[in-house]
Amino acid sequence: MSLCEEYFPTKAYTNAVNRLGLLLSKERDRLDSVARALNRKYAIGPDNLAEQVPSIVGFVREYHKDYSLYLEAVLPQHKKGIQCGPSCGNCCHHYPMSVEPFELIYLYSNLRTRDDFMSIMEDCQIRATLFESLLEKRLAELSSEDEAEDGALHDYFSQWKSCPFSSPKGDCGIYPLRPVSCRMYFSETHPDFCVPEYLQTEKNESFVVYMPDHIEESLCGISEHYEDLSLPESYFGGLLSMNLYEGVLS
Repeated sequence: MSLCEEYFPTKAYTNAVNRLGLLLSKERDRLDSVARALNRKYAIGPDNLAEQVPSIVGFVREYHKDYSLYLEAVLPQHKKGIQCGPSCGNCCHHYPMSVEPFELIYLYSNLRTRDDFMSIMEDCQIRATLFESLLEKRLAELSSEDEAEDGALHDYFSQWKSCPFSSPKGDCGIYPLRPVSCRMYFSETHPDFCVPEYLQTEKNESFVVYMPDHIEESLCGISEHYEDLSLPESYFGGLLSMNLYEGVLS
């Protein structure tokens, strides 16, 4: 799997990057202001999470919108073309990592009023427990934590356990709400090769659409303001941790 790509700075690319940069700068300034007003290092904590949710939701909606514009600018530069299509869902058997804390809050705030909420939390628990067991096994075998995590992620994919939000047909049940970790994954080869058997072979040409370094740095700066919530960056583990704040949100 290719981890990065150098994109030609077309007008659409430049405009998309500038939009992202402006949005993130504005949100970072807002969070810095909140932290100063509270006379503390980080803006968001259990004490003000509920009152901050509307602002967080508004920001994440714009962030996802601007990332979509970024994708529209860069994906045409992949000469082989994107082979992903409706109802594929093969990549939805991965264990998503690097989910931003504000995205977890955004998604959780939309899920908590659903009739199937408890079922969703149970499904997240099953997947998080499975991954942790795979990670523990890898950690016992390897000295490097990074290598152990990479191995556990591959082991999880080999289990072929679909996302709780993926339908039997392969459709995403929360498509407009999905985090960037899901939005950034693509393949230039047929979905038949997006399976464990071919994942680490030349037949599979999947890749991740990362953003420019200065955008990634801005995201890190924003995410730091959520440190007091202690949310893990894993998709399912993060949602479970958000459930600990249900009483605060209620």
